[in-house]
Amino acid sequence: MVDVVPSPEPDARPFNEPASVTLDPGQKATVRFTPEQRVTEFTLPILAISKARNTLYQARIDDTIRFGPAPAPPTDIDDMGVTFLPALSFSQSLEVEITRVSAAAGTQTYFIQPVGWEPTGGESNGA
Repeated sequence: MVDVVPSPEPDARPFNEPASVTLDPGQKATVRFTPEQRVTEFTLPILAISKARNTLYQARIDDTIRFGPAPAPPTDIDDMGVTFLPALSFSQSLEVEITRVSAAAGTQTYFIQPVGWEPTGGESNGA
């Protein structure tokens, strides 16, 4: 497995908050994550999303597209591989947009799992 760069400080606050959305054919969903500490930037080395055919994935960090739109997620939820090297950081928000372009009947559930950390106290976040 690839090492996370930069490495978190020992007292960093871990973040691993799964979310899910269920989409019908042609639907789009946006899931928003925000730092809890609001002191410095949130570090994001892993963004895992369920992989499904006929789906478009996009990630926006602080209103800037940093991934996609793409037909595959940054990493699959079952793999949990390091996605961004060096890790991305954000101070306002991470927005994940999933679009189900399939016309097939039925619903599709997607799991979204950003994994990273927030600095605590006077930590400089390594950036």
